[in-house]
Amino acid sequence: MVAAADQMMLGDVVRFGNGKAIKPGGTGLYPVYGSNGIIGGSDEFRHENGVVIGRVGAYCGAVLYCPTKFWASDNTLVAYPASEQVDTKFLYYLLADAKLSRYAGGAAQPLVTQTVLKQVEVRVPPLPIQRRIAGILSAYDELIENSQQRIKILEEMSRALYREWFVHFRFPGHESIPRVPSAIGDIPQGWEVRKLKDVCHLTMGQSPKSEFYNEVGDGVAFHQGVTDFGNRFPSDRLFCTAEGRIAEAGDILFSVRAPVGRMNIANKKIILGRGLSAIRHNHNHQAFLWEQLRSRFTKDDMMGNGAIFASVTKDDMQGIELVCPPRSVVEAATQHFDPLHSEIATLSQQTQNLHRTRDLLLPRLLSGQVTLAEK
Repeated sequence: MVAAADQMMLGDVVRFGNGKAIKPGGTGLYPVYGSNGIIGGSDEFRHENGVVIGRVGAYCGAVLYCPTKFWASDNTLVAYPASEQVDTKFLYYLLADAKLSRYAGGAAQPLVTQTVLKQVEVRVPPLPIQRRIAGILSAYDELIENSQQRIKILEEMSRALYREWFVHFRFPGHESIPRVPSAIGDIPQGWEVRKLKDVCHLTMGQSPKSEFYNEVGDGVAFHQGVTDFGNRFPSDRLFCTAEGRIAEAGDILFSVRAPVGRMNIANKKIILGRGLSAIRHNHNHQAFLWEQLRSRFTKDDMMGNGAIFASVTKDDMQGIELVCPPRSVVEAATQHFDPLHSEIATLSQQTQNLHRTRDLLLPRLLSGQVTLAEK
């Protein structure tokens, strides 16, 4: 027998708490959550086992589950079950499915309030069913987390190899090669420092008119910026029926505005919006180029000097200085990079598939389309 779910107001299901201002970037035992995830640490906590909701800004309505003790910033709300008849992990999935950003107001920037959220209608099954739903969806999240951890390890291995060979210059045979001065410091004799325009093909994005966009899959995948970047490949959300500037499979995607310097890889032909550029090495040394650019452009070393949004021009991009070792050294390193990058690509695709399956299953479980009998 299947138990029916009750249609309820969110205010009858959730008890809300407010975040409190704290300086981001701190250290401490307890994570500090902003509207888009962890923004630092704190020696104090104000919440435990709750759901963080982005309250204001670009991530307004986004939800995050934190089962431990934590601090929530003033850009967030925190949701708890209003009674023992609501499971906290189920509540997280319920709020994720509700797409709370739809209820945002505010003229200057999006804002959700407790008053508005309390009026949202949700479907709440009995507690045993809630726990089964949470258990099914948590299994997907655990698989996703495991894949992401493996990707992280593989990426660090690849970074370490790049640093050893191309930053510290401890590549095979380096002992017999003297160092010579260059524009960026001493480098091994026979190596060069060249501008990106001399060794790569660069394509800058340009957005077509909005009437050519759609979300139903007609046309070619369109990417404006980093919103849909995954671990390694972008997740398609928008499509475009009028081809503009193109990135081909294997091209490095490099964001050129707000924020600058985030990277991804095209796994097929896509159309570039004005927030992205595509870079292709003239000798197809993409793995080496990826590691060099990623080593150069970290969160602490972004380009850009725009007054409102950080942005870079085509000239800025073409003027990036790159270390260019002899081809034999790059190809020897590539033999080590390729297996790591291949496994990262496989895991990234598996992660996207798991996300897709979970996101398809979530509304079906919550709506009762997939029925679960009480044990």
